Parts: sequence; C-alpha cells; structure tokens
Amino acid sequence: MSLRTRLSLVMASLVLVLVAATSFAIYRVADRSLRTQVDDFLRDRVATVSARLNDMAGGPLRGRRVRNPLGDALLDARFDVSSQVIGPNGEVVLVIGEEVPGTDRDREIAQGEQPTFRDTELRGAAHRVYVVPIEGGGALLIARDVSEIGSAMSDIRNWLVAVGAVLVAFAALASWWMARVVTAPLRDLSLAANDIAGGASIDTPVAERGASEVRSLAQSLNLMLRRIKSSFDRERQFVQDASHELRTPLTSLRVNTELLERPEIGEEERRRILGDIRSEVDALTAISSELATLAADQRVAEDPIDISLGDAVAVVVERVRRRSGRNIAITADESGTASATSVPSLRLSQFERALGNLLDNAVKFSPTDTAIEVVVAGGAVSVGDHGLGIADEEKPHIFTRFYRSAATRAMPGSGLGRSIVEQFARDHDATVDVSDTAGGGATFTLRFSRGAEGN
Repeated sequence: MSLRTRLSLVMASLVLVLVAATSFAIYRVADRSLRTQVDDFLRDRVATVSARLNDMAGGPLRGRRVRNPLGDALLDARFDVSSQVIGPNGEVVLVIGEEVPGTDRDREIAQGEQPTFRDTELRGAAHRVYVVPIEGGGALLIARDVSEIGSAMSDIRNWLVAVGAVLVAFAALASWWMARVVTAPLRDLSLAANDIAGGASIDTPVAERGASEVRSLAQSLNLMLRRIKSSFDRERQFVQDASHELRTPLTSLRVNTELLERPEIGEEERRRILGDIRSEVDALTAISSELATLAADQRVAEDPIDISLGDAVAVVVERVRRRSGRNIAITADESGTASATSVPSLRLSQFERALGNLLDNAVKFSPTDTAIEVVVAGGAVSVGDHGLGIADEEKPHIFTRFYRSAATRAMPGSGLGRSIVEQFARDHDATVDVSDTAGGGATFTLRFSRGAEGN
C-alpha cells in the first residue's frame, strides 16, 4: 500500500471518528433538550392543576370515575394532555383524556412518596407521564404525547448520518489530494534514486523542493551523491595511477624475460637480468603491499587503544634502526615528558606503519653519515632528514598518491608511503605536514589534536 493511500485512509478514518463522536453528542443533546422541555411543560401543568385541586378543598377525593370535566381545575389541561386523579389506594377518581394505566409506584406516590416521571404507551403512541402526590391523599397523573419527539429525533439522526457521510467522503478526497501534493517530492526523490540505481549519471542533482523536511532530505541526497562522485573520481584516478605505476615494472619484466629467451646471451648477462627481475618483483611486491594498506579500512580491521606516544615511537625507531643500521636519534621535548604523553583511541599497527614509512623515507634520502632526528614533543612526532629536501612548489602535492618529485623519480619507490601517512592522520583527526630541516633536508611532523595529554 502506497504512502498516499495510507495517509488518505488515516485522515478519512480520523474524520469518521470525529464526525461520529460529534453526531452522537449532537443527537444526545437534542434528545435531552426536547425531553427536558416536555418535563418542564408537565411540571408547569401539574403545578397549575395541583393548586386548583387544593383550592377545591372540602374533603377527601371520593366518588365514581368521571370522563368529563368536573370543575375548573383541569380545564387548562384537557386539550394538550391527558389528566388523571387517583386515590390513596390507586383507584381512579378522575380522568380527562386517555386513561393512564396505573403502577405500584403510582400508588406509593399517592400515599406521599416523591413525584417521578415515567414513559408509557397509550393507543400505540409514546407518552411522558408525570406523577405527583396531592395534599390530603391521592396523586395526579398528567401524560403528554411525545411521539413528535421520536419523529424529530429520527429526522435529526437521518440528517446527521447524511451530513457525516458527505463530510467523510469530502475528507477522504481532500486527504488523498493533500497526500498526493505532499508525497510528490518524495516520489520524485524515489524516481531519481531508482534512475541512479539503474545506471543513470550521478552528476544530475536531485530537485530540492517541497516542505522543509523534504528539501532537507533532497539536500542530504545531493550531498551523498557529490561524495559518492568524489569517491568514484578518486578511485578512478587511483586505478589510473596504479596502472601507470605497475606498467613500468611489468614492462621491465617483459623485456628481461624476452632477453632471457635469446640463446646468445652469456652467463654473466643472464645473472644481471635475473637480478633486475628480482628487483622488479620486489618493487611489485612493495606496491602491492602498499595498495592493500591503502585499500584496507583500518578503522574496521583494528580496534583503537590508548598508547604512550614516546614508548610507541621508541619501538618503531628501534625496529628501523636494526633493519637499516642507520643512526636515528630520539629527542624529547624540553620538559622531558615525551614518554609520558598519552594519545587516546589510536590504532597502534596503523601508527607504526605510518611512522615506519616516514623513517624509511628519511633513511632513503638522508646521507649515510648524517643522523636522522626524531622529536617527540607533546602530542607531535617529527622525523627530520638531511637529504635533498622538498621544493616549496612540490610540498602541496607531496602526500598525493604515486606523487614523486622530479629529483627522486629515478630512485626506487612507489610514491604511496606518504599517502599511507596522510590516511592515518585523516583517520585519527591528526595532521601531517612537511617543512625544511635546518641545514638542508625535510622534516615531516605528525600532530595529534585529539586528547593528547601528559600523565
């Protein structure tokens, strides 16, 4: 069932309930009002007749049943009501109009009980009867035909049903139209999403119209589409760059394997070609490993923990120092609290890989007779070398995937190491930048802005 249909049904049901409740209330109020008017009329008649009967005084009411006026007492009532007087024992003393059948309650009232109203039927017509005691004994019964009330209430009921049906039908049509207007932007959003899911271009933005909530949804969808497009563009560029980088070692491997097929090459040349092949295979392995690192979402693969920054840096430095045999010096900040600096919610393996890439980069470009300087100051780690340095115009591009400066393109490497560092920084709300080292070279600084503090 569509949203439009459900909204229409809900609105129609709500109006039906409201109309039914209102009609019932109107019916009850009208019925009570008409019956109250009849009761008030009977009270007035009884008051008038009782006063005249009391004035007739002279003794207890006795005698035979009379069907004609016996005095002035009941003259005012004979045309619009049926009047009847009964004695203390319930015997009928006087009747004007239709005789009203007596009840035990009538005899109790004739003996002094409180007056009461009751309903009865005389010759097939509904009557309202008011029974009131008379001073000296006996009771007066006055009955009025109320069949017109039933007729009036029937007319009111029919009108209420007809008007209610019209209102419910109108409400259903109006709610269907309103639901159609309200859901039109949602339908457009659904069609746009289906088009995109079916392969349409994501460059076309979704129309932002309708109510504020719908516009907000459309804006969110457009933002999502822009981010998806940006992600697609980055991935497309990444694939193109990776293809370009892989083409060089693959081409070299193809050329070397073709050379090995020549029968005239000597053993020395064969060994050199095999060395080149192993070198290219190592390069492909390194590129493959770094591509896998960039493609993996470390935020899902590894749980963050709190680490001591100085201790973590010392472990990575010692590992690179043993592997490379280079002089790597660690310097703490002036307060000497570098080892006590705590960084919360850090993925340790990802940090070690990022810092290892910076150290490997420094080892590759720094002369062998110079020390690599690592400074841990508060929530920042700096790795400085004394190599060729980086030109100012190249610094904005240094963290781009596969980017290598003109001076280092002939050197081994894939240009992905710094991208791994930049991704680590992005995943941990940190920043990484490059500056010039005093005396020549480059210094990379990784700063943690999220909760780094000394213990």
